[in-house]
Amino acid sequence: MKYLLLVGVLALGACSTTSGDTVARDRAAEQRTVSGVNENGERIRCEYIRQTGTRFRERVCRTEEEWSRIEENTDQIINDGQGRMAPDNGPSVGGVGG
Repeated sequence: MKYLLLVGVLALGACSTTSGDTVARDRAAEQRTVSGVNENGERIRCEYIRQTGTRFRERVCRTEEEWSRIEENTDQIINDGQGRMAPDNGPSVGGVGG
């Protein structure tokens, strides 16, 4: 019985160590950015972005102005969506709907 418990603890410890190392390595890779200047003299920033549903990252390069516009649009969408949640009116007659 003690042997079985020891094997279980070691297996769980090995799993958490492996996934933690993988997560740390993935985060470090995602945070890598490359900067430069394009032929028009605009500052370019490249980032590695992970697409939903895949483990692979894609290198995306845009001007600083484009990155700023994306961030502003994202903030606006988040702020707009926070005030639009439907109120919970409780259960309706017949138990269908809300």
